[in-house]
Parts: sequence; C-alpha cells; structure tokens
Amino acid sequence: MQNRSLFVFSTSRNVRDFYSNNLSSNSLLPKIMNISEFFGEVIYVPDRRRATDMESLLYMRNAINRVENISSILNIKDEFLVFLKNSNYIFSFFKELSKEKKRVADLSIADTYANYDEHLAILDNLGRIYKQSLDERGLYDDITISDYYEINSNFISNFDRIELRIDGILTLLEWEILIKISEKIPLILNFDCSKFNQKTIEKIKNFTNLNFKASHNYKLNLSDKSIESETKLNQNPNINIMGFSLRSLQAAFVFDEISNMIRDGIKPQNIAVILPDESFADVLQNLDENNMLNYAMGKSLKNSPIYTLLHTIKEAISQELEYEFNENYIKDSKELNQLIATLNSFKIPTQIYQDIQGIFYSNVEFNRFENAIKSLLNDIKRVDEIDEIIENELFYIKTLLRQIELKFSDILELFLINFSSKTQSMAGGGLVSVIGILESRFKSYDGVIIVDFNDSLVPKRSQKEMFLSSVVRKNAGLISHSDRENLQRFYYESLINRAKRVSISYVENDENIVSRFIKDFEGVKKIEISQISYENALRQGGIAIDLTPREIVETHDFFAWPLSFTRLDTYLKCPRRYYYKYIKNIEESRFDDRDALDFGNLIHEALEEYFKQSNAKFDKSEFLQIYSKYQKDTTLKSEIFKLKLDDFASSQNSHFENGFRVDEREMEIETEFDGIPIKGKIDRVDINDDDIWLIDYKSGKADEKSLQLAFYELLYQAKFNKTASGHFYSFDDNKFTNSKADIDKLIEVLDELKKENNTQIEFYQDTKHCDICPYKSLCLRGLR
Repeated sequence: MQNRSLFVFSTSRNVRDFYSNNLSSNSLLPKIMNISEFFGEVIYVPDRRRATDMESLLYMRNAINRVENISSILNIKDEFLVFLKNSNYIFSFFKELSKEKKRVADLSIADTYANYDEHLAILDNLGRIYKQSLDERGLYDDITISDYYEINSNFISNFDRIELRIDGILTLLEWEILIKISEKIPLILNFDCSKFNQKTIEKIKNFTNLNFKASHNYKLNLSDKSIESETKLNQNPNINIMGFSLRSLQAAFVFDEISNMIRDGIKPQNIAVILPDESFADVLQNLDENNMLNYAMGKSLKNSPIYTLLHTIKEAISQELEYEFNENYIKDSKELNQLIATLNSFKIPTQIYQDIQGIFYSNVEFNRFENAIKSLLNDIKRVDEIDEIIENELFYIKTLLRQIELKFSDILELFLINFSSKTQSMAGGGLVSVIGILESRFKSYDGVIIVDFNDSLVPKRSQKEMFLSSVVRKNAGLISHSDRENLQRFYYESLINRAKRVSISYVENDENIVSRFIKDFEGVKKIEISQISYENALRQGGIAIDLTPREIVETHDFFAWPLSFTRLDTYLKCPRRYYYKYIKNIEESRFDDRDALDFGNLIHEALEEYFKQSNAKFDKSEFLQIYSKYQKDTTLKSEIFKLKLDDFASSQNSHFENGFRVDEREMEIETEFDGIPIKGKIDRVDINDDDIWLIDYKSGKADEKSLQLAFYELLYQAKFNKTASGHFYSFDDNKFTNSKADIDKLIEVLDELKKENNTQIEFYQDTKHCDICPYKSLCLRGLR
C-alpha cells in the first residue's frame, strides 16, 4: 500500500540521513524533502514566468538609474561592478519585506526619530520601479511572489498528511502558506520549545491559543489546533571544556576527544565536530593525515591554485608590474616580489601575461576573456567538479556580456568573486562529520565537539546592515539581530542536549574569552590537561586514529564445551563479538543496559518463587508480596510492569483454565544432539496431558525470527525424547507468541557450524548490531 505521507525536514542532510537510516526497511517510505524544496512545490504563480537571476540583476540596475539621489544618499553606485557587489544588500532588503508582508511605509512608521525617512522614500521608489519592470514583462521573483502566488492543490492532493519540522524562524509569508495548506490537509508541526526560540513559539501561540512548556518537543496538528504529542527533552549532558592560548591547538584537542569518545563506546559516525567559524576546517584538513574527518562544508576554492593564479595576475597587472618568465627567479633576483615569484612558480609564459596586460582595461568580448582564462589554466590539474564550476561561471559571464559591455579587469574580478564563493566537495572522507552549526539542525549525535566557543562567535554577531538599524527592524516586526543570535543559541542548545557527551574548546588570550552562553549549561567540567601535551601531539605530526577494522582468523572448537543458545546466537549475529567474549574471555560492560538486566532478573526471580507455591493459578496480590521482596528500587519500568499485571493475570488464568499447569521453573538441561553437546535454561515448562509448552519470558517484544525456541525444543526433545512447543511470553503486550524459525532451520545452522568447526574461521564484524554491542570500541584498530 502506498505511503501517502510527506515529511519536511530543515536541511538536505536530514533528508539524506533519513533515507540512509531506512534503506533496510521493508515498509514503503514516505516522501521526504527539505523545507526549501517544500515551499517551492506548494505554491505557484499562474500566468507569469520566474525571472532569471540575470534578468533581476539588470532590471534592478535599470531601476537604480531612474531613481534620483540614490547614489549620494544610499551610496548605491551606477558603476556596474560596484552595483554588483552591493546588489545582495538591495535584493535581501526587498525580499525580506516581501516575505514578512511589509511595505516600506511600515518602516517609516517604525522609525521613531525619522532618521531614515529620506532613505526609505528612495527605497520605496526603487522597489516600485523594479516591480513595475517585472509586471510589464509578465515576470515575478522572490520580491513579488507574495503578491501573486496560489496554493498548488495538485501537489498537495498527492498526500493524506504532511509533517513539517520547524527549527528556524519562519517568515509571515511562510506561515500564511502553512495556514492555507492546513485548511486543505492535516498539517503537523514538529518543533521544540526553548527560551531561545520564543519568536517561533509566540507565533504558534497566536495561531492556536495553546501554551507550550520549555524543554519539550511537540507535534501540533495545525489543522485542528490540537497537540498530538508532548515529549520532555534531554538536558545537560556531560560537558567538558578547555581553553587554548593558540587557536590551532584546538585541532589536537579535536582528534584527542574523538579518540576518547570512541574508546568510551561512541561510534565514529555518531560523532560531530562543530565549527562556529568554518574557516577552521582548513586547520583540521592540514592535520587530518589519515582522512578520518568528513567535511560537510567542502573545500573553499578561495584557497585553490586556480584562484591564487588568477588573483595574482589581477594584482600584478593592477600594480603595473613587469613580468618575464624565469624558472630561476628566486635564485637570480636580488629583490624578490611575491606576486612575480608566484607567477614564475606557475610557469606562466611571458606572452600570455603581456597579452592580458594589453587588454586589461579595455572592453572585451566573451571569447577573448574565455580564451585568456583557459590559456592561463591549461596546465593546472583539475577534477571534473572544478571544470564544471568554471564552465558555469563562464556561462554566467557570457550571458551578462550579451546585455552589457565590461572591461577585462571587471570581468576577471567578477569571475573571482563568484569562483571564490564556491566549494569543492570532499568525496569519501572519514566517518566523523565536520559541520557548521546550521547543518546540525535537527541532527542527533552521541558525541559532539565544538571548537572556537568564544564570545565573538557563539553566537555569531549579525553583520552591520546597509539600510536599517536594529531598533527599526524590531519596531517594524522584522527579525532583529537579537532574534538571530537567540536562534543560534537554540541550535547549539538543541545539539548539546541531544548528545550524550560534549567536549568544547575555545581560545583564551587578551583578545578572546569563552562565550557567556556556556553559563546556560549545568555540569560543565574543565579538562585538567596541560596545553603542552597538545603542542607535543602537533609537533609529532598530529594524532592519528585508524578506523579500519582488522582481520581476525583463527582455528576454534565450538563444541569444546556445551553450546548454549546465547553462545550460538552471539556467533550468528556477529562473529567478532563471539571472538571477544568466548575466545578472548573479555568481560562485557553492562553499564548501558544494567537497568534492563536487573529488571529482567527481578521478574524471573519473583515468578519462579510464585509458581513454586501456586502452579495452576495467578493471584496478583500474592505475587506483589513476593515481588516486593526482590524489588530494591522503584523504577519506571517496574511501575509500568505492575500496571500491566491485571492483563498478565487474565492471560495466565485463561491459560490455566485450558488445563495447563506449571511443571518446571528455570529448568536447566544439558544433553547431546548429533554429537554436539548442548545446554540451556528454560524459564518455565507448562504441561497439559501430552501438550508441553516451553515458555521464555520477554520483558520487551519477542523476536519471532529468533532460533531460541527451536533450540529449546531440540534441547528438550534430545533430553526426554518428547516433543514440546516453544512459546515466548511478552510482558510488553501480555500474550504468548510462537517463533517462525523451526527445528529444521536450527539443524541446518548446526550442520554449517560443524563444517566450520576446528577450521580457519574469520571472525568478521557484522555491523547491524553495533549499537548495542559492548565491544564496539574494540573493533577499531589502534583503540584496543
């Protein structure tokens, strides 16, 4: 049956992770998309075409030319390259007004002291002329879409339900769209409530008249304004923190903390390194000799040889430097020039430099520019991805030059501006993710390492704006600088509280202090390790972690002592775990599941004693008296178990009324089958004339594919020459269930084990069960 649900996540990374985590699912997966794609799909503009970026740019420039005093008052120049550099401010200003359903006149009202009246009047005129230019041509863009959009009912009709995760601040236009959608189809909002995202929470309160508790997650049905679920969020994990006098020393801290986390059982793929300033990725990349980190932000092309060469050409010609290729330049020259030395290192022919020098300040056609660029880059090794970026930038320039004439120098600067903003993806990489804070939205990591946790970066202060003050923004109901900074705090808080372990570093010197935001977390512990230890690690070439699993091949006798189901099941699920437990005799750590183990033992002991004195009926009050003797602590699991005892009593007494009685409790059997010594302990044996039930208690849900019941059936039959049927009894749903695996399947498995016995056996890792394995850290070479 088709899954007609749609899930909308904050980022593309969340979408990729969802599909990756559910690849093995047998059920049909719902449709998933990120929130940007969603808003692109759910609305459309009838009878208009979206303007291309180039069209928007040119129509805005033409509008600027028609507005008086714009250059002197707003410092928006007509000269194209200057305009291009400032165009982002202009478009961002008008897009924000559009998305918040505001007019420029609203800003005039918000400006209490009329400081911006003249500015705003000019901007109002500019916006009006620009919109008119688009209207005349039947175009729309992100500035005008709010005036013309309609809900795409055809798209929505593909789904029965939409669930949307909110991590940021939605615009008024986006809320308007969601309200309209919620009137057509059930729309579920999934969000966390924090003191740092009250801008969003207040908006939801206004729509629903509901109240929400801090530190809780909610699923809210916006269609009928009802809360579907409310879940308390984790708070204040273990946080270790350390300051460094040198920023680069944090790299050694990162690699050391990764090692510590893996040693403590956290899988490397569940560790994230968070960079408030993503430029720190360059430091990590230079020291990541073993390719253990995976960089989500990619590699900035501003540090690439291509950018270095083209920027050097521009600077050398701008400074009127004369250049002639000399491969011995550094050796021959008495006075070195860095730019000329760089050109010589790239072996740039003299003629190419002189040709570009001759046309540098002249208007040129596209072909002339393209030929010059390609001749410069001809000998630089490039991957296909970089070639594609270059071709895209050249196509952009080709389209631009059809509309306007530009000098070679301006075209080159434009190419460099666009090229330097791109990144090269880092294919492959290690298992540990390196990401910026925005990429971490709605992500959960067991281990989190945050560097540069300084007051200047966490939160990162909003940049000074070209047109509006923070006061005007706040009075006009636009997103304020404070709102943006609190949103960053919300992202950090969510990431930290979802983690099991957090390590934080910061720069501590005359210019830098730790972020005051750290005071919002309890249980922060300073790491007592001297900085010299990290300095020594860097001097020795860095800290290396090899995550490659080592191969283990040994001869082994499975039947040297009686085979239990637990030992058999361990080998079948993961030979490596079997090797550590039964060959190397390494004791399992029970820290993670101690509560579950104690609870299971408690039930078994209490039931064993009860059925010793009463083998054909179950009385709840009598059982609870026995249970209380074994119960040491009051736990949530224990209290839930007591609440379900009425169902257990009804199920058991119905079973006894059918003629069954308890014959054995915790029955230990040791025997032999087909030359294989086997043993086991059966929780309960019930008999009704010739009908024999072998019962195994499960505190959770039973695995119907397990060979456990077949093993007990074979064990009982081999010992007593009687046929018995195995049954799980789950306290989760209080009913008996059978296994889908029979004795024939078990015998096939045992035959295969006999063939392997006393041969060279590879004890490989089966990664499907690593999450619950107490030996997971031992599977990583170098961390044993």
